[in-house]
Amino acid sequence: MNGWRGFLKASFAAALGISLSACMGFGSGLVGDLGGLGRSDQVRADGIRGTVLDVTGSLAAVQDERSRTIFMVQLPGGGPGLPPGQVVDLTGDLQNGVLHADSVSLAGGKPWPQAAPAGESAEPIQHILFLLQENHSFDNYFGSFPGADGIPPGVKVEGVAPFHLQSFRTANLAHGQRAVSTAVHGGAMDRFVTAEKSSDTMGYYQEADIPNYWAYARRFALADHFFSSSDGPSLPNHLFALAATAGKVITNTLRPPGGYSFPSLAERLQQAGVSWKVYDGRPDPGFSALDPFAAFSSTMTSPEIRSRLVGTAELFRDLREGHLPHAAWIFPDAEESEHPMTDIRVGMWYVTAVVNALMKSPYWATTVLVVSWDEYGGFYDHVPPPRVNGVSEGIRVPALIISARARPGYVDATEYDFTSVLKLMENTFGVAPLSDRDAQAQDISASLDAVQQPLPPFLIGAAK
Repeated sequence: MNGWRGFLKASFAAALGISLSACMGFGSGLVGDLGGLGRSDQVRADGIRGTVLDVTGSLAAVQDERSRTIFMVQLPGGGPGLPPGQVVDLTGDLQNGVLHADSVSLAGGKPWPQAAPAGESAEPIQHILFLLQENHSFDNYFGSFPGADGIPPGVKVEGVAPFHLQSFRTANLAHGQRAVSTAVHGGAMDRFVTAEKSSDTMGYYQEADIPNYWAYARRFALADHFFSSSDGPSLPNHLFALAATAGKVITNTLRPPGGYSFPSLAERLQQAGVSWKVYDGRPDPGFSALDPFAAFSSTMTSPEIRSRLVGTAELFRDLREGHLPHAAWIFPDAEESEHPMTDIRVGMWYVTAVVNALMKSPYWATTVLVVSWDEYGGFYDHVPPPRVNGVSEGIRVPALIISARARPGYVDATEYDFTSVLKLMENTFGVAPLSDRDAQAQDISASLDAVQQPLPPFLIGAAK
């Protein structure tokens, strides 16, 4: 392992709390995932070949063939539009997370079928999507959002005041269980600099940095007391997002030989006859801390369940062609994830591509999309995590509830965690809870109004 790619792989693996030797044991796990890391730098010089997934105005969502990263592309001259399904070669320059193309040429592919029409809906909520990004606390992204429980005026932590981050790619900070315990300091939330060994923990972003996320928060609902479910790093939190428990997992570890024996909610949905999928942005969606679904014993032993772990491109086709399942989880690849070291604007535009495609689909009026971040990533937050059954939850993270049924401009102060999204699925589709955690959780319905006039789509179709 040498050069810049070796450095990026080692650094990113360290960020997830895993040694490279352990990563190698993952097979298609983290090291395999990181083949595309740094791709956003390469496109400046090399361009990309990719499949058009969606077009909104002069913006096209294009999935790079090499890394499977979805880039938002500003088409030259404001167009012309390209049909989804077409393969194109692009050159250009990344600006604010968007690839501004100076040349576009067709390279193959076949246009997808025309979009399916919207149908009549008897129930206001029929589809629930859970999109989970990486490693940002609430205060780091929304600490200055009007009306939210944001950064307290005049606060300092170990002599360091919160400050506006100038870089969209930050260094890795500690975010394992030991760092969380030190930072939280029994609820005082006053040892972050010591825990992270860096004053960068006190950095935050403003509206101009992540404008799309703030625009969604203003038009739909923002939960400002939404906590990661585990006080550990990515893997236990992703397990909670899939299964309402992490078993005894508290770190990023190797896949257990026989797989996780506890059931995921997907398995319960399967048994109940409710359609579902897991959409994964990586070239080879095997086991990873970013998506451990492949390591559940039910996934490993059931071809039917395994067949529903699919690539993100299938999400765009399902939305367009009328095949969206009732429940779904959406996990990014490394470049799209917003994990420190990556450009958070690339991740923001990836999420925007998903939201735009949903809003133009026949499912907009009947879908709830929850966008959250799997844990705090080492960034300061001032709200002490609650304890559930004597165990501390993780540090607070943002959650956007994007839906035609969302209460517009609502800041929801209800205490939630990842199991709250599972609880909404369970209540909506008539599935029993998986654990004490989802049984006790609030189900985010306070952010929704099922009887209101459905909110219109809010398409972001011009590069910022």
